[in-house]
Amino acid sequence: MKNVCIISLGCPKNLVDTEILAGQFSLHGYNLVTKVEDSDFVFLTTCGFIKDARDETRRYISQLVKKKRKYGFKLYIVGCYVELERENLLKRYEDIDGIFGISEYETIPEIVSSRKKRIVCLSNKEYIYTNATLRIISTPNSYAYIKLADGCNNRCSYCLIPAIRGNYRERTVEDILTEAEKIVSNGIKELILISHDTTMYGLQLYKTQILHKLLKELAKIPYNFWIRLLYTHPGHFYPELFKEISVNEKVLKYIDIPIQHTSDKILKLMNRPPRQKILSTIEKLKKINNITLRTSVIVGFPQETEHDFFQLLNDIKEIEFDWLGCFEYSQEELTAAAKISPKVPKNVIQQRKKEVMLLQQKITYKKNLSRIGKKYKLFLDEKLKNSFVGHTEFQSPEIDGKTYVNFIKDNFTNPVEVEIKKVLNVYDLVSVPIDNDK
Repeated sequence: MKNVCIISLGCPKNLVDTEILAGQFSLHGYNLVTKVEDSDFVFLTTCGFIKDARDETRRYISQLVKKKRKYGFKLYIVGCYVELERENLLKRYEDIDGIFGISEYETIPEIVSSRKKRIVCLSNKEYIYTNATLRIISTPNSYAYIKLADGCNNRCSYCLIPAIRGNYRERTVEDILTEAEKIVSNGIKELILISHDTTMYGLQLYKTQILHKLLKELAKIPYNFWIRLLYTHPGHFYPELFKEISVNEKVLKYIDIPIQHTSDKILKLMNRPPRQKILSTIEKLKKINNITLRTSVIVGFPQETEHDFFQLLNDIKEIEFDWLGCFEYSQEELTAAAKISPKVPKNVIQQRKKEVMLLQQKITYKKNLSRIGKKYKLFLDEKLKNSFVGHTEFQSPEIDGKTYVNFIKDNFTNPVEVEIKKVLNVYDLVSVPIDNDK
């Protein structure tokens, strides 16, 4: 039996692809291992979205090439970075045994078992998995990701996703429901719905947005679990979706809504919704009881002036997102934004990011202080030496802060009821189990 080691880089959407690849190797009789030195084959599933991600990918490839020379395994590179670099990867790294794009996951095991020469496999970007595709979930039993769609038609001017992943394509409602029931029947406590724009769901297959209907159907699955929405679009919310998020007891009152900016000039250059549309969507979301909002913003976009930046800074202060990620603008040569001038100097971009994060730290710290003394359900993600670490409804795993809890009885169930006792740092919290605190 051959041993395969798969290393995953990038976002949760990429992790789902990695889990599919692992499932396919398992289906073909390969043994999955975690150490490259024990492997016959090593696969690196890659990210190419921004420069930092590509730099990380190149570092991993260089490290794996060195280990290959020592241990002798075959090395294959898969996914987003391959779609950008294509055959140039093989020219740059002579030790790579093959490359695969984003549509080959179900065919890779058969291809590598039958081919001895270097492999170049770059088919059309049309792949989307189904519930019939064997997938080995690698996350803790507290949560799992479900990909609703792949690719994107939004064409934000800074974004490489259409070039990397292709046009938007969806899975059917029935297919998603079948996978969801399969996952929660195995004990998973939270389904995290992802795609490049989850609010768009339904537009391709059903000619209208039906995310609200999908949420309603998911909630009928007869198990106790949460549903969390990531990667929503501020311009694509609609009345039925607001209502379903508000009334559906299984849908967490947590929305990840990347706004990217709030200056109308910059938003227009980005091909994003206008400021008023963004603020209107946020205002409607804030009317949902106990809503938690997460966003991401980009600083240093071409033509961003001090006035544009302070518009963004003031809006962040006014809105008070619970969680916020700030990215420095990354010029991508295949995007429309690469042609926009003038550019913002690197040192100015870095300073603006620092100002945004300092402001957001104050906001997040204040939000977390307000949670002290309150009780929440805590899903346990990992056991540490003398404690557990997990996430609550207002914390998305792997993205937001964590909540720690100490002693728990041996017969505990996941989730546990906890009371927040203190803020460990700006982002993380310390709690105690309610039963043990009496």
